[in-house]
Amino acid sequence: MARVVVMGAHPDDPDSGAGGLMALLSRSGHEVVAVSFTRGELTGRWSVEENARVNEEEAVAAFELLGARVTFLNFRDGNVWVTEEVVAEVLKLLRELRPEVVLTHWPVDTHSDHRSVGAATIGAVRRLERGSRPALFFYEVMTGIQTRCFHPDTYVDVSEVAELKRRACYLHRNCFPDKWYPVHEDMMRFRGLEMG
Repeated sequence: MARVVVMGAHPDDPDSGAGGLMALLSRSGHEVVAVSFTRGELTGRWSVEENARVNEEEAVAAFELLGARVTFLNFRDGNVWVTEEVVAEVLKLLRELRPEVVLTHWPVDTHSDHRSVGAATIGAVRRLERGSRPALFFYEVMTGIQTRCFHPDTYVDVSEVAELKRRACYLHRNCFPDKWYPVHEDMMRFRGLEMG
């Protein structure tokens, strides 16, 4: 079975953007690893330190529900940039995990952390030796609000796990899912209509 890595800027990005696919893949026996570049510490109800702790705990529970594990890089929320340090960290992680497939943010996005994670992941994948490069796919978050100019060429029917994805996303209570999850439901319906 394949190892699939889903990169995200914040703890709630991989499952909000690709949670249905993550659930389907893990159910099919694939190993799924979510990577959060930050702990989303600028989002939440408490201090930066407490938000980081709570967001990490909630992410572990959410990804467990989807059949995935999560690992955190130590970049600061709101301060992820495409630098040599960031690309090198992603490259190191990809060499350790050796995934067959990587999903990441579409790099045309209004959120600078999302843009940077997408671009840094592209840069790291391109630096891998030709025989060890994973297939690279992109996902969207809050299309029209954050992700822009995204025209998918691959669709996956996630209707059988849509409720599981919703439950996982709502485990990120400190990230206020009531504010953003309805946009993702609309996005899933729209992409479903496109798919036919």
